[in-house]
Amino acid sequence: MIEPNADSPPLASLLTEWAQHRAPRERAAVAALVADEELLHRDEIRTALITKQDGHMACDWARLARRHVLVPDLSASDRAFLVLVLAIAQRTAAPLGQLDTLGEHRLTLVLRALAHLGGSDTPAAGERA
Repeated sequence: MIEPNADSPPLASLLTEWAQHRAPRERAAVAALVADEELLHRDEIRTALITKQDGHMACDWARLARRHVLVPDLSASDRAFLVLVLAIAQRTAAPLGQLDTLGEHRLTLVLRALAHLGGSDTPAAGERA
């Protein structure tokens, strides 16, 4: 796993900075993960997702897609959220039947990411303005 040193900015800031130079789908996926404030704190998720590219922290979506099923102790909400974030980042299909396991906070994050991809900057359903 690659982690920033003690003098560097927090991982969320590093990933957000990296995402600014990526496709809108990846920016939306990173924004959802950062706003979630749970999964990026898990060592197994960071190990599966974070890599270093050209000296900067980056997301390796393909590696996370392969490894997230091996992460123990993921709740149904954790797993569904990761699947949906991966679908956003990689333009893959995701089972929408898992939406009911997300909870209001994560559902709002997914809806916000989807609204962003659709070209809307207005708050998504469920989000308080």
